[in-house]
Amino acid sequence: MDYKKTSGLSALIGAGLVLGAGQVQAQAAGWVGQVKVSRGIVQFERAGQRLPAPVGLRLKENDVILTEANGSVGLMFNDNSTLSMGPNGEVVLERYAYDSTTYLGAFDAFVKRGAVSLEAGNLANAVPESVRVKTPQAEIKGQARNFAVNVEGK
Repeated sequence: MDYKKTSGLSALIGAGLVLGAGQVQAQAAGWVGQVKVSRGIVQFERAGQRLPAPVGLRLKENDVILTEANGSVGLMFNDNSTLSMGPNGEVVLERYAYDSTTYLGAFDAFVKRGAVSLEAGNLANAVPESVRVKTPQAEIKGQARNFAVNVEGK
């Protein structure tokens, strides 16, 4: 047995980086996507706390994403959907469920303010109506796979 291979594997196991399939699924079950690009002031709100939203931040259902006047953010979700927000934006990730085996689930976001674009991923491929974006005055769902919306307001 090669010592270097053994010690490398031991180091990974010691660091907790080698996980069984069940453990990986359990860890990933709580998060729905992550911040891929963040410029300027971008924050998220979870459980009443508002914190910075750096690249790599894992997002959960019911998180609120906020951008200031100089902020923009790009999010990627577990089904490969992407959501981009420009300055002065606020989006609530109301519901997200995704089964990577069947591609079934639901993605509901509420755009309270700002310019937002969405490119729907695997969820919309399986069932187009499973992706829904709401605003204070409208709802977008159905066959649209790529769309943008701008909500003016405070």
